[in-house]
Amino acid sequence: MKFFSIILSQINSGSARTVVVKKNILGSFVIKGFSVATSLLLIPVTLTMLNSEKYGIWITLYSIVHWFNMMDIGLGNGFRNKFAEAVALGENERARKYIETIYGSTFIIAIFLFSVYTIAHPFLNWYKILNITGPFDENISIIVWIVFGLFSIQLVLKNIKTILLALQKTALSNAIGFIGNLITLVAIIILGKYHLANLRTISMVFMLSPIIVSAIATFVLFEKKLKNFIPHNLKIKREFFGSMINLGIKFFFIQVTTIVMFTSANFIITQLFGPKEVTPYDITYRLFASTISIFSIIITPFWSAFTEAITKHDFSWIKRALKKLKTIWMFFTLGILGLLFLSPIIFHYWIGDKVKISFILSVMFALYVALLSWTGMFAQFLNGVGKIKVQLYIAIFQCISNIPLAIILAKYLNLGISGVILATNINLMLSAIILPIQVRKISNQNAHGSWNK
Repeated sequence: MKFFSIILSQINSGSARTVVVKKNILGSFVIKGFSVATSLLLIPVTLTMLNSEKYGIWITLYSIVHWFNMMDIGLGNGFRNKFAEAVALGENERARKYIETIYGSTFIIAIFLFSVYTIAHPFLNWYKILNITGPFDENISIIVWIVFGLFSIQLVLKNIKTILLALQKTALSNAIGFIGNLITLVAIIILGKYHLANLRTISMVFMLSPIIVSAIATFVLFEKKLKNFIPHNLKIKREFFGSMINLGIKFFFIQVTTIVMFTSANFIITQLFGPKEVTPYDITYRLFASTISIFSIIITPFWSAFTEAITKHDFSWIKRALKKLKTIWMFFTLGILGLLFLSPIIFHYWIGDKVKISFILSVMFALYVALLSWTGMFAQFLNGVGKIKVQLYIAIFQCISNIPLAIILAKYLNLGISGVILATNINLMLSAIILPIQVRKISNQNAHGSWNK
């Protein structure tokens, strides 16, 4: 009992903003831990239901569909900052109008997106796009159409998670994701038990689960915790849309470039080596990316906390927070090294001999996680304070250079799939050097020109 009392006193120490951050980190660790475990369990279960080729096809398709996350043209991130500012200033009516505008905007975008895809659908050869060369026993074209339709619904319903993040309720936002993963896992096991598992049914489960959970969460939360912000209609207010889009459009271009950079790997591998080679790449990514989930638990609450701090000109709190984050990153990186050396054993017990994974691929992903977590820490601050012009310039360069560099390293220098992630690491080093410089300038209140935009 004394131990728990000490922990509780530590959590409740510090400023009100710090206490909120600590509580969200602690709650998110518990929830995200279960979520990561569920996500990792999904891989061997799904791989058992599908063969390596079909699993690779699904992962590639899932990556392509998620490129369309950027179709909210940055409104989600613009909303997050503007909504958090309104709440920090106690302007609940203004905050509610931001909610009405974000739901109305994403609803129109979702309808437009699905309508355009439905028109274009008959002219797209998905067998060629996904590099499916041999006989295939499922109608991939219909599967893609269904997945795009369900994704369009997700585009609207995911707003509830953005609202929770803006309110610094990260743990609650993570809980929605965890429940969605859990339902997916259970549903796939049931499909397998009744011999109904195939690419179409598994794709539908992956897409439907978050829709169901988000819909229920939206209804329940607006009836209770978010009662003060419940939208009266979905009318788009020009003033509020304009303020969100002015900031959001910068986030949009960053989203476009980072999505191309980070999610094009599966498509590149599919085109160069076939969908089967996506499987070892994705499995290695999932193992090391699970640690990113742990680090993101720590840094995610800071986005809106930094927004509140900069709104109230609390620079001393910002400096203390950044110093603590750097210390945490050092311990996190040591953990990554430990995971790297244990990875052959983990792969053996996790997926058995179904897929062969080289140690050099694990090394590349360990470096990727270290670089991504380092840059993510500073990007979280810059996103929170809305100073993202430098990020935009870097992201555009990375977007242009990443794909050709990946092809050169993977194909022409014969590095195989390890060359694809090496290209991303090389590009990440640019962010790892420049972003800390900008953050230091802003926190010391001596940023000028592009450094302060």
